[in-house]
Amino acid sequence: MKNSQRFRFPKTVLFGITALYIVLMLATYFLYYKEPVIICAQRMLVGQSIALVFQVVLNYVNYHSKQKIVILATLFVSTMLLMGALSAFFNLGLMCEFYGF
Repeated sequence: MKNSQRFRFPKTVLFGITALYIVLMLATYFLYYKEPVIICAQRMLVGQSIALVFQVVLNYVNYHSKQKIVILATLFVSTMLLMGALSAFFNLGLMCEFYGF
């Protein structure tokens, strides 16, 4: 009983990050899936889908772990992946123009 109550906050944050990935994917579809940048948006959605699968794996590892270092490491990796996805989301138009897709 004691182990299920330990480290609830980092585990909850990791599940929240998963929800943010889903919101980010929906925002990418509705905001960027238009003609000038549709190819970039398709590639972005594929990358976000792969990141979401990786996030689910991190959630599984985090949920079943009882070691603090593993929980904090999965939280760090998950946060860095989300920051990269957010950066790519906000700079999609610029990246699409720069790389000429």
